[in-house]
Amino acid sequence: MNNLQAAAPLKFLLKTFVCQLVAVSFVIIGWHFVPAIPFIIIGACVVSYSMAVLFSLSKPWRVVNLLIPLSGAITLFLDAPSWIFLIVAIALFLIYAPAFVTRVPYYPTPRPAYDLILAELPTDRPFVFLDIGCGFGDLLSFLSKRRPYGRFVGIEIGVLPWLIGWMRTKTGRYKNLRIHFKNMWKAPLDEYDFVYTFLSPAPMVPLWHKAQAEMQPGSLFISNTFQAPAAAERDVPIDDRRSSRLFMYRMSGRVRVPETLYEELERKSLGRPDGDRSHESLSSDPRSSEGSRGVSTEHCTKGQGSD
Repeated sequence: MNNLQAAAPLKFLLKTFVCQLVAVSFVIIGWHFVPAIPFIIIGACVVSYSMAVLFSLSKPWRVVNLLIPLSGAITLFLDAPSWIFLIVAIALFLIYAPAFVTRVPYYPTPRPAYDLILAELPTDRPFVFLDIGCGFGDLLSFLSKRRPYGRFVGIEIGVLPWLIGWMRTKTGRYKNLRIHFKNMWKAPLDEYDFVYTFLSPAPMVPLWHKAQAEMQPGSLFISNTFQAPAAAERDVPIDDRRSSRLFMYRMSGRVRVPETLYEELERKSLGRPDGDRSHESLSSDPRSSEGSRGVSTEHCTKGQGSD
């Protein structure tokens, strides 16, 4: 990881701080000229949001910057219990905190993409599907109900999304779905027929190298919106507001990568130290080998995550 990559989380935090500092400056100056509470509140929200757009922060973080001045105003003028906003702030932190390190904000898969991904999955034979950064597990829940032959695994390092997703698997009777608290750089990819990701441009190059080195021939790497540094076998348009696309990469065989790649991935990792079982499977139940296109038939359901 170079110095610019290492400094990215600090720059991200600094930009958020500057957004709020400019909003506070607006409140102080604006109150001097127009001492009207509605004007000041609305103006501070607009200024904070505009600064977030100017700094090219992700859409979720733009909304967070928009809400910070509003929540402060509610606390001051409506005498609302401060613990309410503390809970909201903690929840937001537990969802978005990983972005400070991974530079991958929380991006839920748009609903129109669900059926497109489902169409790629076989209906008559076993397979294993991995969602890297699965969030609350909405996509996995949708797919697992409609493909009973499949085994579905999600990994997530956002504490609150993982906890909610994990609880859903325990209370919703999902026999073919597991969600683990696991960093993507610590997750081996050799046992999956399908690997799906919706992250950001930042990790795509090293993640693609990891996929090339570990995924089996014939397996399918699916990236939502963000392209890998290779020509996709095909891309499928998504009918959403952003006109997104699913990029499909059929793996033709493992590619030898520089040994320094895994050293770099280790530095990026938030997982356990080097002495852990980082290259072991996320799951351990046997599965049928029919139609697996040469992918390892071991390990389907029992993971190494925090659960």
